[in-house]
Amino acid sequence: MSENKVITMRFRVSTEERNQIEAKAKVAGLTVSEYVRRVATSQAVAERLPAELRQVVTGVANNLNQLTRYAHLRQFDGKAIDEILLVLKTALR
Repeated sequence: MSENKVITMRFRVSTEERNQIEAKAKVAGLTVSEYVRRVATSQAVAERLPAELRQVVTGVANNLNQLTRYAHLRQFDGKAIDEILLVLKTALR
């Protein structure tokens, strides 16, 4: 759907329906417009990862990058690598 969105559609909903749509859009990390477009066109709408889990995933990715950097530089500091692996194991539990 890369075409320009030039058509405006309006429709009526109850207050409760509006609240539900807005809440679901927020959970998915989408605007209400994008959420409604995806649902109406049967596209997948996935729940956005909670902030805490995103932080854990980011930390794991950073640790993996550090391990990769150590491997590429052939700097195998056993203590540093063990510390990173411990953090990874803890985060993945």
